[in-house]
Amino acid sequence: MISPFKKDLQNSGSKVDIPIDKVGIVGVEKKVDIVQENKRYSFYPKISALISLPAKQRGIHMSRTSETIEEIINEVIFKPTPSVEVVGDRIARQLLEKHPYTRKVYVKLEGKIIVQTKDDQQRNIQKSYKISSFVKAQKGDSGDVDFNYYIGASAVGMTVCPCAKEMSQEYAEEIIKNRRDINLKEEDIKKLLNILPFSSHNQRSMGTIVVQIKDLNNHKIDVLDIIDIIEESMSGKMQSVLKRPDEARLVRMAHLKPLFSEDVVREMAKNFILYDFPNLEDHCRVKFTIESYESIHPHNVYSELKTTIGELRRIIRLNK
Repeated sequence: MISPFKKDLQNSGSKVDIPIDKVGIVGVEKKVDIVQENKRYSFYPKISALISLPAKQRGIHMSRTSETIEEIINEVIFKPTPSVEVVGDRIARQLLEKHPYTRKVYVKLEGKIIVQTKDDQQRNIQKSYKISSFVKAQKGDSGDVDFNYYIGASAVGMTVCPCAKEMSQEYAEEIIKNRRDINLKEEDIKKLLNILPFSSHNQRSMGTIVVQIKDLNNHKIDVLDIIDIIEESMSGKMQSVLKRPDEARLVRMAHLKPLFSEDVVREMAKNFILYDFPNLEDHCRVKFTIESYESIHPHNVYSELKTTIGELRRIIRLNK
């Protein structure tokens, strides 16, 4: 008796010999525990695992892809991983083994992490951040595989419009000078204007940094460090719990550091280089973006900077 499953349709010839760039599965939801020396957090990614398909092959062996994800995730359960990108690397390498006909592999993990931290008042709180990891692998004619890794994180901060603040100061100066019952010298007015807080419109802004990594053993980049850089580059840090004095301080401090979205992108780039992540080669690429959810406009504001580590280092040296 002939088995009904004897014929492998995936390996049969395609009706139209056109190669396909990406085939696979997307949106697989899992939980990954990240464990480092003094940090531990849970990552809840949606996983995409895609491979290229030769022109003469009809389809990929889809079950091998889902099986690979399950095997790697189960490994992580019993042996927690030190970083998100290591999970993607394991999946990519196993896909290359199970799909010998493919030349390209693309793995993406994207989702939320929950981090235990402290607020400005040293109270224990939990914060949620979006992080992502991409692995791109390409097999050459000789069989050697070139791996590229990308690690990214997003964080929300508070930004204050410099233009509106300046107009508020100018208006206050005009009011003081036109009041007959107030008699102040010009220099005293200037002092007051520099001391007193002035209103502006402010909004939540989402900053994102994505950086290329070539060597997982030497390029040590913690997503929590990326998150710190993003938050420090804003006018103010978002807080989930604020008592009245805390709220007043946050608003006051944020208005002392008004920033356009363009300013924030540049601050993120500068702070990233000054953080001095070890062993990042000059050719590695990095991308900085910010989207400002405008409070007085029906649209958002967006800024983006794409460059290399080497170019950024050169610019920062020139600006010292």
